Amino acid sequence: MIYGIAEPRNNFPVTIMAWSIKEIVWGESEQPTRHLVGHIPQNSSGRASSAIQSFDREKMLITTSSGRVYALLGHPGENADAEFVWTHWKKINNAQSEKDVTNEYYES
Repeated sequence: MIYGIAEPRNNFPVTIMAWSIKEIVWGESEQPTRHLVGHIPQNSSGRASSAIQSFDREKMLITTSSGRVYALLGHPGENADAEFVWTHWKKINNAQSEKDVTNEYYES
């Protein structure tokens, strides 16, 4: 099921695992934005974030344009629920292109 999520009420990070970072051009914009896609273990659901605004490599924290903070847990990966959400997000938002840029956020 696809549903919106509430605005963040605090600055506590949301833990996300099996994550990846996608760069897309969408809607009427010509500028690419980057989005976090992954699995939220707290409620066992997939998530596609709003545009990434900042990344703290030392703490592995991502802040998005909505103000939500995500703590990247473990290695990047894939999750069926997250991919389902991402596929629908792209369709709803008229994504023009997609590039996986995860390797810029994770050093193995």
